[in-house]
Amino acid sequence: MFTSSLRAVLLLTAFSILLFSCDTSDPFRIPPPDFSTVPEAYNIDNVEPVTIEEGVDAYMLEEGSGSFFVTVRDEVAVFMTLRTDEGEIIFSTFANGNEQPVPLSVRSSGTIQNVFQYSVLLSYTPGLKAGILGMQQGEKRTLVVSPEKGFGTASSTNTNAEYRENTLIYDIRVSSINPG
Repeated sequence: MFTSSLRAVLLLTAFSILLFSCDTSDPFRIPPPDFSTVPEAYNIDNVEPVTIEEGVDAYMLEEGSGSFFVTVRDEVAVFMTLRTDEGEIIFSTFANGNEQPVPLSVRSSGTIQNVFQYSVLLSYTPGLKAGILGMQQGEKRTLVVSPEKGFGTASSTNTNAEYRENTLIYDIRVSSINPG
């Protein structure tokens, strides 16, 4: 009698596990970001671009202030939206209703990162690094980055590999600079 009760409990437990494991939602899936709260792209009409280096043009929209300029060793807090030349948003600090700047390591920003989740690391390119150097607190720029300075060299397994042929457009405002 004890073994038949044990069998029944084990069978019921196995059936319950099977039933609950058939849930189609993946608990490890990271939901895509909500870009509905991202502001419109900065207006660069009637602004002359400045070539930072070949493949990186900057439109200076508002001058910054303060005694520090962004250097390679700095950590900066930025508001940023990265779009393709077709208007698709790749990353934005404003996603999901966020109103706080995010930290960006200037030292690492020139290295294309391969990340699993939505992060500022998705925006790291050599063009971003070149374009953010020299900015001051409060400064607003739009950077236009060629594929060669963007994701053009990203491996086919990189999260942003689909953007290898796109010109990238960064709208950036430096909130604060933490000198390294």
